[in-house]
Amino acid sequence: MRAFGILTVSTLLLAGCSFTTAGGLSECETSADCRENQVCTQNFCLPQPAGCGKHYGDSSTDAVQMGAVLPLSLSATNPAAGQDESEVQGLNAILLALDELNEPGRSSRKISLNVCDTAFDATRTALQTQWLVTEKKVVALLTAGSSQTLSAAAITLPAGVLTMASSATSPELTSKEDNTKLGLLWRTAPSDAIQGRVIANLLLNDTRFNTAQKVGLLYLDKDSYGLGLFEVITERMRGSSKAFQPVPYLRKDEASMISAVTQLDTFDPDITVVVGFEDDATFLVKRGLGSTNLKTAAGHRWFFSDSAKDAALVDASEPDVRAEVQGAHGTAPAQGAGQAFNSFQLRFIQKYGPDPRNFSFTSHSYDAMYLLGLGMAYSQGTSNSVTGIKIAEGLTKVSAGSSPPIELTPTNFGKAAIELAAGRSVDVEGASGSLQFDATGEAPSPIELWQVEGSNFRALENIPPP
Repeated sequence: MRAFGILTVSTLLLAGCSFTTAGGLSECETSADCRENQVCTQNFCLPQPAGCGKHYGDSSTDAVQMGAVLPLSLSATNPAAGQDESEVQGLNAILLALDELNEPGRSSRKISLNVCDTAFDATRTALQTQWLVTEKKVVALLTAGSSQTLSAAAITLPAGVLTMASSATSPELTSKEDNTKLGLLWRTAPSDAIQGRVIANLLLNDTRFNTAQKVGLLYLDKDSYGLGLFEVITERMRGSSKAFQPVPYLRKDEASMISAVTQLDTFDPDITVVVGFEDDATFLVKRGLGSTNLKTAAGHRWFFSDSAKDAALVDASEPDVRAEVQGAHGTAPAQGAGQAFNSFQLRFIQKYGPDPRNFSFTSHSYDAMYLLGLGMAYSQGTSNSVTGIKIAEGLTKVSAGSSPPIELTPTNFGKAAIELAAGRSVDVEGASGSLQFDATGEAPSPIELWQVEGSNFRALENIPPP
């Protein structure tokens, strides 16, 4: 939050807020005295946190306030860096679900969604989350990414605000103390304890990959996501007969990534697993083209984790990278295969254009918003109010009760909501697959093995959790 050392009377008048001189110069007592998107801080109307201000959904005073902190931009300080396409499409999936939940007759109360762009900055995430909790009074928060979810949860959980992550996969979230005590931390994506084991099993046992005798691992350091996958993969690979070389790198740090590529080039791996985001993966592959051993012409192969499954990896603006990754494989939490996903996919393409299968976690983002809607129905029906605690209580009932499962589509939402509002349990199948939550607020799911094919990511198979 920005602070100003000197405020003149003219500045206060331009701010459009009333002020008094009782007890010293003052222009507000609460944020209600300030303009929209301003915050009353020490009796002055100051701008809201950087990256906040976007609002979607219903604007009525009776609307249920919810928030989202998402890494939509690649850099907080460099606008030219652009946006993270996967996160933008994840937001689109959330907004598609929001529009459907707010349709007439779907719920007695509408949802107001306040969105902040974290730009992959954990400190900025914390400031934005505090503002959403304190000033916007959100009862639930949507998050993305492991580090940012943990940063937000440190604020939301003590405040009784439910936190729902769509792409936070770090195993660290499973063991977070507040998760099991309060039931306020949930995620629609499976833990990387599953994805990491699948990756290692493929490298060790699958005939498509186990001929590789030297395996490299480039992983994002000082990050819950990167370190989580590193630990799981390394634990299984080190007990094998294969030569294994993990090398860390720092996010968006070109010197660090160049050094990592140089180290791995000396190791001369047959296949390299990249655990990191698309923009870093693109840089690493491009840098590998100038190496001796890290290119397909030298017999090398790339293998990517979920966060690299982004259309930008195969974008025509980087033709050398696009050509290099053709035929490369990767993993990601599997998207659904039933009516719920087919319905979501069709409406997403109609509204936004891209196929959601070309990005990780789009269906998980869509389900995350719908689950908040179901939790809201339970909260209203059983207490005539909506709170984070009651939404969480409702989500504990979204795991068992109906047979067969209710496909979570716009037309079926009412059926599930009525059951929950009456305090009864349901079983739902979302666009991302089965939402069978366990005691820690997680829904384990299969892992998709995909392959780059032209400008698309072709799903090869869904691998059950080991």
